[in-house]
Amino acid sequence: MTSTIIRSIQLLLSISTLIIVHELGHFILAKIFKVRVEKFFLFFNPWFSIFSKKIGDTIYGLGWLPLGGYVKISGIITTEDVNHHNNTKKNDWEFRSKSSIKKLLIISGGIISNILLSIIIFTCLLFQYGEIYLPTKNIPYGIEVDDLGKNIGLKNGDKILFVNGQYIQYFNEIPKAIILGDSITIDRMGKIVHLSLDNNKKRYLFDRKKFSFFIRPRIPIIIDDYNSSSTGVDGLKKNDEILAINSKFVLFSDQLKNFVSKYKNENILITINREGTIIHKNVYVDNKGLLGSINLKSFMDMDNIFLFEKKKYSLIESFFHGTKKSWNVLKNQIFFFKNVFHIQTKAYKQIGSLFSMAKEFPSTWNWNIFWTFTATLSIWLAFLNLFPIPSLDGGYILFIIIEMITKKRINESITEKCTVLGFLIISVIMIFIIIWDIFKVLLY
Repeated sequence: MTSTIIRSIQLLLSISTLIIVHELGHFILAKIFKVRVEKFFLFFNPWFSIFSKKIGDTIYGLGWLPLGGYVKISGIITTEDVNHHNNTKKNDWEFRSKSSIKKLLIISGGIISNILLSIIIFTCLLFQYGEIYLPTKNIPYGIEVDDLGKNIGLKNGDKILFVNGQYIQYFNEIPKAIILGDSITIDRMGKIVHLSLDNNKKRYLFDRKKFSFFIRPRIPIIIDDYNSSSTGVDGLKKNDEILAINSKFVLFSDQLKNFVSKYKNENILITINREGTIIHKNVYVDNKGLLGSINLKSFMDMDNIFLFEKKKYSLIESFFHGTKKSWNVLKNQIFFFKNVFHIQTKAYKQIGSLFSMAKEFPSTWNWNIFWTFTATLSIWLAFLNLFPIPSLDGGYILFIIIEMITKKRINESITEKCTVLGFLIISVIMIFIIIWDIFKVLLY
């Protein structure tokens, strides 16, 4: 319950930040061009508001429906303004009285703000924490794969040489390159193997119930810590390396999982390397096929084997790499959107509402993860608002561009009808996504 509350608070804080920044973009540019803003609301307020206060010409408020927010700009067509503007005189402080360029900037303000927010967040994170990379060349034992990795043709011990014919410098970029790519070239025990990535294989990556790392560096079996009071682990020490079980070589963690599961509720003889000395110990395997309470090191703890590169950036360098990161996030979202329409990939199963977003946040508070996810969502929000659907920013932008090209104003009654239709389309889509999200929870 506590983890659910923490995730919910993080989600609420994140989307509130994104909504305020988005609407602030419209608000600021409207004020710059002397356009009156009638309302500025965080969350929607059908029928009633939690809070509202008028300051100057603007009513600031908090709605009760956390599915978005809005600013109501004087002279812009909304669903509340049907048949209102046709018979009224244009005032200088109205949106409709401004030039097409000013209109375009005001409407684009939210998208621009979300893009800038993403860049600023990534810049600050990089400046504060820098980055830690694991060069692909520094993975001596190849990769370990889960069922997803096996389904696309990879095997434990494979060494990835190229993805789409390109060498990937850092290992953390390989999973993304595989999802985006069409082919993988690997070294499999000295033999060069080429794997194609068609839509049938891509569906394994998209059609998964929860996120997982389908590849990771293959690692030796080194003890990190254990509960000394547990049965059958006496005499073990941190940094002991397991080499064999019942006199059979077991050198890597993926081999250990497969081998130990055969000896549930039994004692096994393990051979360990302790600082160059070979030692034999009896260890009990529990009914789950695990070595009691022994915890093994991850590759992140083996910096003597996996040589990481740690990078610190100046403020200017952080801005450059932060901008690059935002651009890469946008490219990933465009790729995902394209795959949604390829039924074979089953990418549509990854579409979710606020419920799915909440699950992506960690169960304990972590500011680094929180801001990283918020920056990612900010670009996602900017991308969605570019869609040329009336009632979204992209729909208004489309109308303005048509006006700029034709040099004629679009009939306001047409704009009004399209806006109402767009609002209904968006509402139906949102309801469908929420129902689909609930269905996924019940199904999985």
